[in-house]
Amino acid sequence: MSIAESFAPQLGAVAGGPRHRARVYVSSAARDLCDARATVVDAIRRSGCEAVCMEAYGADSRPPLERCLLDVGACDVYVGIVAWRYGSCPPGQQKSFTHLEYEEAGRLRKHILLFHLHEEAAWPTRHVDESQRQVRRLRDAQSRDHIVDHFSSVDQLAAGVRRALHRLYGEADTPVPALLPYVADRHVQRERIAAAVTRHELDRSPSLVVVHGAAGQAHHKFVEYMQEHLLARHLGNTGPVHTAAVALRSTEFDQPDVITRRIASCCCLDPTTDVDVLSRQLHEFGSTTMLRFPVEVEARHGRPQTRRVAQLVDYFSRWPRLRPLRVLPVISAQYRESSSWSGRLLWGAAPPERFAQAIEEAAASMAGAVVVLPELTNVEQVEVEVWAEQPEVRRFLGGVDPIPVIRRMFQEHERHSKERGMPMEKLAVELTHLLQRRSLWQGAA
Repeated sequence: MSIAESFAPQLGAVAGGPRHRARVYVSSAARDLCDARATVVDAIRRSGCEAVCMEAYGADSRPPLERCLLDVGACDVYVGIVAWRYGSCPPGQQKSFTHLEYEEAGRLRKHILLFHLHEEAAWPTRHVDESQRQVRRLRDAQSRDHIVDHFSSVDQLAAGVRRALHRLYGEADTPVPALLPYVADRHVQRERIAAAVTRHELDRSPSLVVVHGAAGQAHHKFVEYMQEHLLARHLGNTGPVHTAAVALRSTEFDQPDVITRRIASCCCLDPTTDVDVLSRQLHEFGSTTMLRFPVEVEARHGRPQTRRVAQLVDYFSRWPRLRPLRVLPVISAQYRESSSWSGRLLWGAAPPERFAQAIEEAAASMAGAVVVLPELTNVEQVEVEVWAEQPEVRRFLGGVDPIPVIRRMFQEHERHSKERGMPMEKLAVELTHLLQRRSLWQGAA
């Protein structure tokens, strides 16, 4: 039996079978963040992940700390929430449950997502420790070692958790009904892929494609569109295109051996293999394997930080180049506004044009094998109006004209956001809400 024959069924199971549900551990002091924890648990479940938290614990003979640390180890992601309470300490310990859980997640190299109550947010004084020394020390340590998101309300916290899981696993915040397609007209991206094929830029494995734009532009949906339509149309693929999302921690982008192990594990291959063997095994599958790498690009001091993109480009430049194209890494570079107060002041100094230029420069080291697509931008009102004119949409709405509602929706968004058009994910949420409540359309007619 060939390597391709032995591993293809396993890869097919990963690509076509049920997706592994990421397990997310929720860690915080309990008394002051009870409502916040419940909302976060709901947000995690709505994102398609499994929430693990102490509220679900039943009777157990083990000590609480042992159970908590074991659960941290069994999870894929650690979500830490810190307000102004340090939390209770287990018997014989000088550190709180939350602090010990955070350290265990770091020791086990879990994906760590941290959320701090904003310094200026209103908060009941009964939920503030009399001495702030310990909680301040914890917050300072987390802010030093990680990018921390800040929240001023429970709803803002839940939205931040959804965004973070979305960036990590590429899941939509809101399920999109079959009637609501990927409405954005991405013709400039389609034309760039077609041009790359014509110029023979995608002839060998691996060839990289870089998708970039603001985090709310539904990168995962465009990658799905590439998988289902563009590759088959332009590259002439006859078999299925398998996909695997490879999530890397911030410290792993400069570790080639770790990246190789992550790719091999995602494709159900031997994680101890080297690049040459992994490349040959993926090439012998006989169908294209698309590896999606979500990457955050933040503006610091007004400059886009594209080092992680450059590190991935450098990593794949070391792979053997084989014909025909069988391995297609897709770097999904998502712009993220700085979480710091000073960073937000400088955000205007890094407009989208500077992000696009920085992405181009980061990919230049692998000339001829990297295709940088045009930036994913906001959806224009006219694109949604064209979608709304489709017969199946009108039939679903009982013949009601949805155009007035769409125009009002765009006018309100553009007035408040001061930007033209609407981010794809916000649009999907708004249209889904309206489609599910047809009475709103009918009342506007």
